[in-house]
Amino acid sequence: METKKTSLDKLVDVVEKINYDAIPAATVQKAKEVIADFIAVAFKGSANPMSKRLKEVTKAPFESNEEDTALWIGSTARMPDIDDGHRFAMAHPGVAINSTALVTAWKRGGISGKKLIEAVVRAYEVYCWEGRVINPSAYLKRGVDATSICGGAAAATAVADLLGFDRTQLSDAISLAASLAGGLNQSAIDGSAQKFTVAGWGAKTGIACARMAENALGGPCGVYEGRLGYVNAYSPDPNTELLNNPRLTWDINSAYMKRYACVRRIHATLDAVSDIVRKEGLKASDVKAVRVFGSEFLCAAVNYAPKDDAQTQTSVPYTVAVLLNDGRVEDELLQKHLHDEALLAYAKRITVALDAEIVAMAEKDKSLWGAAKVEVETVDGRVFKATQITPYGDPELPLPAGAVEEKFMAYVGEACGKEYAAKLWNTLSRLETLEDTRPYLQELFTKFAHCE
Repeated sequence: METKKTSLDKLVDVVEKINYDAIPAATVQKAKEVIADFIAVAFKGSANPMSKRLKEVTKAPFESNEEDTALWIGSTARMPDIDDGHRFAMAHPGVAINSTALVTAWKRGGISGKKLIEAVVRAYEVYCWEGRVINPSAYLKRGVDATSICGGAAAATAVADLLGFDRTQLSDAISLAASLAGGLNQSAIDGSAQKFTVAGWGAKTGIACARMAENALGGPCGVYEGRLGYVNAYSPDPNTELLNNPRLTWDINSAYMKRYACVRRIHATLDAVSDIVRKEGLKASDVKAVRVFGSEFLCAAVNYAPKDDAQTQTSVPYTVAVLLNDGRVEDELLQKHLHDEALLAYAKRITVALDAEIVAMAEKDKSLWGAAKVEVETVDGRVFKATQITPYGDPELPLPAGAVEEKFMAYVGEACGKEYAAKLWNTLSRLETLEDTRPYLQELFTKFAHCE
């Protein structure tokens, strides 16, 4: 009698189909882009005081183990909130996955560029499958942060591939990580460093679980669909069809890249405002009011008096005010204006309200939770309107060619100088040709260690 396959069995079947030679060329390129984007935002985040405090706690990168090094660098890359994400799975796969992959390849050595790419593609596939199964209800109704909840199994998958695990070890690593995953989203309301450390926690969990699986310690075979398993614990409204039928989709291709240092649900709003301002040649002083209309999820992102980094990144009025005042939304600008009474007063010109059409749209397609209609009213009585369903950087509206490189050169150049930024970009551009990534990663983590 044939034993019925569990969701875990089927997921491992999918993972094992992914090897470097089978990865489409466009997906290889996307993998190199998400790795480069991660490195860029990690350098950006290294200037954050929280990164420095976490570095002291973990003794990263040279005096700590793989788990704590990944905890530090993954959390650091999350701090500017301009890292990649996945709107269908929700949250941020790159910070957990790429921190794990780079740290493991550096600490263990002997990992080729092709193997690194393969591990990252495999890990995104696991993350996105988990996220698509449990979200958006896990986030919206249970307060679960997929960055960590999905990041653990994804990170474990990356380690398993890099270290050449067999099928049993891979299954054990994923199952353990899914069983032990944790991370909540209350910081979206209250603020706090937890918003950022969930990224590193997912990486740390995945590495720890992979180490256990390497030594014949595993988790439950029904970890996903079981009555007391992952899906029932985290999602009141899961995608049961996908739960029972994992399939290869090369889901890393659907990862989005960010233009603004804030939560993605605000990005469509910022795009609409930016397009109006650019097209009409408006300045902040020209604007009397900005009226934003969207779903309940967008309306929940209203805070006129943010108290810390996390709260600034989750406020529609505050981020729109910074965009109008400075022409961009960057981490240092959000911090700079935190106690700026004039800007906080200006932010009160921005209001957010429900829109029945967008609410209906988001109910039909749950991935459109950030869609927005925007009205900009000028002091001389003109009103300009725009609707943005998905933000730039999503698969439907990809960033222009060269945008990832431009972001990379700006952030790495600011931290380490243009010469090193250009050298590192060239290395990453030919990542698949490297026989051993360790020498390059040694230099990279040395640069991370000395960022001030």
